[in-house]
Amino acid sequence: MVKVRASEPPKSLRERTGRLLKMAGSLASQELVRRVQGRGQENSILNLAQMTTLVKELSNLKGAAMKLGQVLALEARDYFPEEICQVLDQLQSDASSLDFSVVESILREELGGRYAELRDLSRQPIAAASIGQVHRATLPSGLAVAVKIQYPGIQDTVHSDVKVLGTLLKTVSVILGKQVNLNDLLEEFSEIFIQEADYIKEAGFAAEYRALARGEPELVIPSVHSGLSTSKVVTMDFETGIKLMDWLKTPTATRELRMFYGKLILALYAQEFCEWGLVQTDPNLGNFLFRPSDRKLVLLDFGATKRYDLEFRKKYSQLIMATLAKDKKKVLRIGEEMGLIDPRESEEAKEVFKELLFESMRPITLKEYDFGDSQYPETMRKIIRELVRTLRYSPPPKSLIFLHRKLSGVFYILRALNVKLPLRTYTEQFEALL
Repeated sequence: MVKVRASEPPKSLRERTGRLLKMAGSLASQELVRRVQGRGQENSILNLAQMTTLVKELSNLKGAAMKLGQVLALEARDYFPEEICQVLDQLQSDASSLDFSVVESILREELGGRYAELRDLSRQPIAAASIGQVHRATLPSGLAVAVKIQYPGIQDTVHSDVKVLGTLLKTVSVILGKQVNLNDLLEEFSEIFIQEADYIKEAGFAAEYRALARGEPELVIPSVHSGLSTSKVVTMDFETGIKLMDWLKTPTATRELRMFYGKLILALYAQEFCEWGLVQTDPNLGNFLFRPSDRKLVLLDFGATKRYDLEFRKKYSQLIMATLAKDKKKVLRIGEEMGLIDPRESEEAKEVFKELLFESMRPITLKEYDFGDSQYPETMRKIIRELVRTLRYSPPPKSLIFLHRKLSGVFYILRALNVKLPLRTYTEQFEALL
């Protein structure tokens, strides 16, 4: 396995911009060499050397740059070879942390005199990611809390990171012979990354989500302590639990409990979208904690929560129903209306697009779908690669990028749980929107 080590992230906008542009140039030159030498022509997806370059730089930069890489890491899991996935996985696990003196300085500046209320603050973070890190502390009442502190300069670099990453994506797009307008997609990334860098918004979404889930006894959403939260610090109740992969290694991960959690997570996704119109779109496994002892699921981190209005949810549901009915004309019409495929694409590309949608719905048509089935992801990989080859004008769909990011995460969790579930019942909630 190729190991990518992170270094101290650059703090100045000029240095960050220079690093990102250098990365774009490096990827472009590697692709040109690959093509001149006649390698990889049948597959335009970046190779291992290019992905290693990408991951190393994004991991070093943190912020929006690293966050975009994490989105890629999850989306790529079923479409890239295993060695590339191993490199991408490091964006989820290799985040370096701030020195404790810096953490204390940030907390004093943000919380003022109330910083003294955070007793027994852990010197080492209990979690670290692209935008911030989490420490455990105790309030004067004895209540344990989790304190998330944002890395310095994150809010100042979001716009520049997204702008330069746009240059990178456009460079790769041109090299691959595409004429794709990525402006809407980059605007969507920029909007969600700016939101994630504002912890006041995250606290608001967490409180709203907690209120919506109040009638769901299996879900645990930590309470926010608003007096100990700012745009760069958020303090919430500390909730115990075990991460998915750790739990699956224990004797408590029985078939019955795996089925329970599989149904719960799938039902939650349908409920978020169909009933609430409020979806926590970051499916990082660190955002889910399992408590098999009392059959609870703890949900963490609401920075990437998105609203979907009723009109969009109805249109999306129409697409699902048309796909299940194998109505080719309607599928293509709705796909074009939603911006999923550009009308200028070739007939070949449109046929592959329809094939992809029909195959994506195949598990729903079965009496029950085995998430341990390895053939389905491989079939999807082949169709997606064929679609990438044939598309010339269509960018990744702005309206679905984060919604399907969540759906990809749900699929990955269910596959890890190795469960068999009847899926048609969950589409009834989508059908009810029509």
